[in-house]
Amino acid sequence: MNGTNKSTRNWIIAGAIAVIAIVAVLGLFYPRPQGGQVAGTIGGVQKAERYRSEQLTDKDVLLNHPEVQALLQNDQIQKLINSKEFQALMSNKAYVALLSNKAYVDLLSNKAYVDLMSNKAYVDLISNKAYVDLMSNKAYVDLISNKAYHAALDSGTWQQALASQAFYRALAGGAFNRDAVTQK
Repeated sequence: MNGTNKSTRNWIIAGAIAVIAIVAVLGLFYPRPQGGQVAGTIGGVQKAERYRSEQLTDKDVLLNHPEVQALLQNDQIQKLINSKEFQALMSNKAYVALLSNKAYVDLLSNKAYVDLMSNKAYVDLISNKAYVDLMSNKAYVDLISNKAYHAALDSGTWQQALASQAFYRALAGGAFNRDAVTQK
């Protein structure tokens, strides 16, 4: 992998980590309105109180939270936030919609997912050209989205085959490839 691709991959990983951190901090510490506090929200239609003015307090501003301060004072985070790539990503409507997707936010806050994304072997795998080529191969994408394929993976027969030494010998010997060619 050349230096440019590695640098781009590092920026993407750093961006993903920053987004995860920001979403996690906001998800954990951002106050949600209670039943009677919905004035001004889409669901809480009430008479406008136009001339009422309240001063913001430290409780209203989450930037004083130690984790947010540490995050915002990190040089790498500042470089990331100010980079053209990050700015382009954050202005991408599809990405912004993804960030507001509950399932995606739940995934980002899942400990197992966070552990996976920080695992060096996994990072090496997803940056491997052969893996990237496989994931963009239409035939492979069609296969992994096929319901019959998932049913076969979930079957006990497939699990037994995976446990069989004969299965691995057949794979190593190329028997599957020869049989696939002769059946055409």
